[in-house]
Amino acid sequence: MSHKMLDVMKKAHHIQITSEDVAGNADLGRYVFLPGDPSRAEKIAGFFSDHRAIGNPRGHAVHIGTLATEEGPPVDVMTVATGIGSASVEVIVSELIDCGARRLLRVGSCGSMVPEITPGQVVIATGAVRDEETSRHYAPAEYPALPHPEGLRALAEGTRLAGLRDETFFGICHSKASLYGREFGRGPAAKANTEYTDWLRRSGVIASEMEASALYVLASTHQPKAVPLSSHGDPTCRAAAVFGVFGTDDCNMVVDPELVALAEERVIEIALAAVGAWARIDGAGGS
Repeated sequence: MSHKMLDVMKKAHHIQITSEDVAGNADLGRYVFLPGDPSRAEKIAGFFSDHRAIGNPRGHAVHIGTLATEEGPPVDVMTVATGIGSASVEVIVSELIDCGARRLLRVGSCGSMVPEITPGQVVIATGAVRDEETSRHYAPAEYPALPHPEGLRALAEGTRLAGLRDETFFGICHSKASLYGREFGRGPAAKANTEYTDWLRRSGVIASEMEASALYVLASTHQPKAVPLSSHGDPTCRAAAVFGVFGTDDCNMVVDPELVALAEERVIEIALAAVGAWARIDGAGGS
């Protein structure tokens, strides 16, 4: 949806919000949590004060509020569930950006691709393999899918504040368009898909998920410009992603619910602390 369409319609079509809903933190806009699951969005919103929800028949309910931080002023925040996959992320994130969102934090789930990382732990994506088609409509295949360095810095600080450094791993993630075929090797192309994921593993890819590459490319290609390292709080669009490890790439979604709950609790705790850290880096606070 273009800016011109938003001016006419006043609301983003799929998430039913306006630029006024995103406004906050002076001119920077609200920090946006992006879980896939609507129930995770509600859990994150449970930490907000001045909470207000905007319902959505598609399941992309928006929760708006203020987040108290330990080492700084309250931060204006919001959370919206993106659903599954890069195509859904493209719709939700594009409308958020059109409404003025400039700080985007994916709070998702993934499967481990290496034995050192087990369900219940956490992965921070330092880059993403673009094994999906959505981001190719924005940049050529050779264009890297990378988080913003300040987002990574904030997540590292959030991990420290949450006391979860020993349970959290940094590394490159695989963003795929197919779960059962590509990751779990189902269907007539099973051998080719298994060989591909083995190649990624040998190349150092540590986890697999379905959204980070599209998010990173959407953020970095939106009105790109060169920004000096000294320019904190610049309103260029910046994104980062953190994932709770729900399973492994051979589990075929047979997961331990206790470990899933632990991973979700940990990833939310890190994300909440990271947004406070990110706001301090930006010099931002509640409007």
